[in-house]
Amino acid sequence: MVQTTKVFAMKTEAAARMAPVVILGLLFWASASLGATTAQQAATSPLVHSPAAPEGPLAPSTYYTKSPALAPGAIRVQPKDQVSEADNLDDYGDQPVAMIADPIEPWNRFWFHFNDIFFLYVAKPAYEGWRYITPQFLRTGLSNMLGNTLFPMRFINNILQLRFMEAGVEFSRFMMNMMGSAGLVDLSANKKTIVPVDPGGEDFGQTLGYWGLGQGFYVVWPFIGPSSLRDSIGRVGDYFTDPATYMQPWYAAWGTVGGLRFNDVGSILPTYEDLKSISVDPYIAMREAYASFRKTQVER
Repeated sequence: MVQTTKVFAMKTEAAARMAPVVILGLLFWASASLGATTAQQAATSPLVHSPAAPEGPLAPSTYYTKSPALAPGAIRVQPKDQVSEADNLDDYGDQPVAMIADPIEPWNRFWFHFNDIFFLYVAKPAYEGWRYITPQFLRTGLSNMLGNTLFPMRFINNILQLRFMEAGVEFSRFMMNMMGSAGLVDLSANKKTIVPVDPGGEDFGQTLGYWGLGQGFYVVWPFIGPSSLRDSIGRVGDYFTDPATYMQPWYAAWGTVGGLRFNDVGSILPTYEDLKSISVDPYIAMREAYASFRKTQVER
């Protein structure tokens, strides 16, 4: 009995010592998950007013053309400084039908503002401290390592979408990077490939879309950020193709992968803040841009 009590006490003490690591890992994972999802939609458009641009010449001031993932003019935008005094948020009822249904908008808006506060007032200060103490070459190496750890997800989803050539490119890149630098250096970055491959890779949400499943309705998840019904289901598949799912102990896996994801937050901070400052309604901007971005990823 005494021996059992001692063993239990030792395990309890060990768990208590690991608690800060687990909490830090959760913080890193949450901030990075929000950042990663926000990066996709923030890189597309400040404010969407129509699902597709009309034919004719494009005005750079009103049509977003910078994203490599979208064709020029795929999204029409209206920056805040071009909105007349007669325009206001009540006018959104007169706008064209949104690209994605939003039947739970009150829920979505609540979590949108929650995530916004977390991203700007928790994740951003934490990342700035990380950037201050960490050399650039190390941050770049960790970013490359994260990309290589997600190879199984990209590879499997290319196979499921019958993109066998793309799967081969992903495999060859992975082998080159791992054998040449253990994944810390992207040796394949400037190599010409037999077929173009989306830098963002493939996920199960895209695979479901490839086989005809629509986006469903829009949903914003705490910490994760913008999503859809289809992409939320797809995250289950992503979970099972993430190597971290099978790492033990689980808290070490969460801490490691969370740290790697957190390391990438800085790549989207400027874009996110620009979107916040220029958009009339950032919520609508992100909703429509996210839906358009995912639609383009599936159809390309």
